[in-house]
Amino acid sequence: MSHFKINKKALMGAALLATAPTVKADGTVRSSTEGSKSKRGINHLTLEEAPLENITVCVPGKSMAGLTGDFRYLPDKLAVVHNPREANYVKMTFIVSHMNAVDYDRTLLLAYSQNLSPFPQISTPKSINKFELDLESVEIVGVYDVSSFGMKAQPETRILVNPTPRIKYEFDVNLDILETLRMMNSGNDTIYVQAALIKKSDYEAGIWNSMILSEVDTIHFVEDKCPETMIVEEGKSPVRVIEICADNDGRFGSCGDDRGK
Repeated sequence: MSHFKINKKALMGAALLATAPTVKADGTVRSSTEGSKSKRGINHLTLEEAPLENITVCVPGKSMAGLTGDFRYLPDKLAVVHNPREANYVKMTFIVSHMNAVDYDRTLLLAYSQNLSPFPQISTPKSINKFELDLESVEIVGVYDVSSFGMKAQPETRILVNPTPRIKYEFDVNLDILETLRMMNSGNDTIYVQAALIKKSDYEAGIWNSMILSEVDTIHFVEDKCPETMIVEEGKSPVRVIEICADNDGRFGSCGDDRGK
């Protein structure tokens, strides 16, 4: 069962992804992007999450630096708190950034799995981020059409050299609270989320090696309250946690009586 509410188009996306040619686990995976410089929108995307309704996001305290009412600067590993016994729906916002303007249509996919693969199971030579989800358990949260849009690189000026416009997509997702409760009760309470952008014609043809990917974000479901500390990096000491909630206008900050409810 999916932990998100998904539609027929998403199910088709999962079926297509499941038929993608896989890479053998022989330790010899090579990519044209190995050692490449990061180029936003060209060889990678950025994925972020934010609370929306009946949910609290738990983040390491230092990640609050630079935090405003907008969605940014949250870490790749976070926990989310919701109480399925008190709320019958929960919403999160996912934000995919750094999609460059192009003159052709593309498809954006948001996928998750409860397991990571020890090696990339799909070759993505154009992306510095590799496909890390396990195809055996992958599910598609959503499949979104990204039409070509009318912004083009601008002429050079004295202080700006050919800036390339980019866009970001934000979409709200309902969590399946009965399933997340089952996960929390079973102890298998973590999912891994990754976004992918691919030319629409390649998506429809099942040609996956042209897609670029976001980093993998880790979401840990907890009940009642945030943990006091979180481990940000393996082998390092845990750091204290700060709670983030959304207010009635969708802006977020530290939790209070009027937030996260």
